[in-house]
Amino acid sequence: MRMASRTILGLAAFVTGTCFAASVQFPGGTLLLPGTSTTGASFAYPGTLTQTDTIAFVQAGNPCLQIGGTAYCVNGAGVLTVAGAFGELVGSSSSFSGPSGVIPAGTWTYGSLLMTISGVGTVQIFPTNAANGLGSPTPPPGLTLPATSLTALGFGAFSQTNPTISFIVADTNFADNGGQFVLSQAQVAQASAPIPALGEWGIVALTGLLAAFGLVRLRRTRAA
Repeated sequence: MRMASRTILGLAAFVTGTCFAASVQFPGGTLLLPGTSTTGASFAYPGTLTQTDTIAFVQAGNPCLQIGGTAYCVNGAGVLTVAGAFGELVGSSSSFSGPSGVIPAGTWTYGSLLMTISGVGTVQIFPTNAANGLGSPTPPPGLTLPATSLTALGFGAFSQTNPTISFIVADTNFADNGGQFVLSQAQVAQASAPIPALGEWGIVALTGLLAAFGLVRLRRTRAA
């Protein structure tokens, strides 16, 4: 009896923990982020967004920050995939401090992918590290973000209703840029997706199961 009770309580806890987590979805499943855009790409998230919600996507495309968009091309971590025009090597990176134009306060890697949630703040999605190609003569041009909570990305605790989510290439001068990031959720492996919550009928069924279990225990207690 105790084992059955623990099993049902564990199932109830699972439902409680998974029902309220959501996954941020791009409109149409893909976002195009031109390297020349000073405002980036934005969309409205429908509903209430919190730090426990998740996001997952694949980054392809490499915006270029120098010489009319032909040099200093980077992946989402700001690691050079094409050398710069002033001696910057493939596999290297450089950083700057904001604010600068629409780029908020903080220290950012040039060309990296930034994510902003209105009323909350901004984070750099992919860290500039060896795992993302820093120091490599052949850094990956594309990077994958598996299903990751907004907390794990660096956002603090928050709750925003219908916020605007924006992505932008981190830079201080967009006039000589070219290329673009392509962010696609269709390419993310299913294994990376968050575990779906039970639907409304699943919750109703679980509630009925808990009620039936309580009734059985009550009858046995009286019989004893």
